[in-house]
Amino acid sequence: MASSVVIITLDGPASAGRDARLRLVELEALWSRFAPGSDIDRLNRAAGAPVPVSRATITLLNTMVEAAKATDGRFDPTMLPALIEAGYRASIDDADRITTLSPGPHRSCVGLEDVVIDADARTVTLPPDVAIDPGGIGKGLAADLVAEQLVLDGAAGALVSIGGDLAAAGESPEAHGWEVEVEDPHDPVHALAHLGVPCGGVATSSTVSRRWDVGKTSTHHVIDPRTGVASTTDLAAVTVVAPRAWLAEAHATGALLGGSDHVLAYAHEHRLEALAVDTEGRVFATGGLEPTLIRPLRALTEEVC
Repeated sequence: MASSVVIITLDGPASAGRDARLRLVELEALWSRFAPGSDIDRLNRAAGAPVPVSRATITLLNTMVEAAKATDGRFDPTMLPALIEAGYRASIDDADRITTLSPGPHRSCVGLEDVVIDADARTVTLPPDVAIDPGGIGKGLAADLVAEQLVLDGAAGALVSIGGDLAAAGESPEAHGWEVEVEDPHDPVHALAHLGVPCGGVATSSTVSRRWDVGKTSTHHVIDPRTGVASTTDLAAVTVVAPRAWLAEAHATGALLGGSDHVLAYAHEHRLEALAVDTEGRVFATGGLEPTLIRPLRALTEEVC
């Protein structure tokens, strides 16, 4: 995950914030593809053998399966070999942290149907030529789990943000909910919108935030499972509000891949609220998002349905 973290609690024990951060450190050590010895690292190097994993990782894998079904396969964590081939082998935050796979060729974007998750034995088995990357869904699920645990531990309410994936649980400080700033991908200094989110999750998928050059060509980390290469979507970013942060993360990617012609239809089909910006700066928003706006959209909204 290796991302910026914000934790806010309403009331609760004095140790709540510290305990939450320790839990996030534990989850990153289990789920990062860049961390040697993590559950994900061991899975990707196991060459088809069953791998003992933590209960949290069983939860992560089951969530991945659910996310793939919810997005009709647009979320596909088996795209990791394609991501590495595109140039994203090392962590953007620390170039010394490098992803390692088992020897031999690997297939990309093949789905999770052949992954065996044994919750009783607490093992996971990947096909020998498949590798996975939790990516953003790991951030979203971690935010969900920690926010919920903070409330269980005595906080009246909690907000957890990991690299922009946000989960809110319990009570909120204002009648309109927690105030969530949506960044303008074309002008990060200023907010595109401020949403009021009482509870649930908010996540953004963007082709702008993680980019690098391959020769003279600029590329990004959003792989389209239908093609196996970086998406050619005309959307710069999509923000989704959903009941859970992991679900918002998965659907933000799914909506982004559809492009501006389909983003609103995708949101309506999956009963989501979404805010999207294309590469020319046009803004698209679902009609149900309007009541959650604390301040008006800064940019002109091209289309509201």
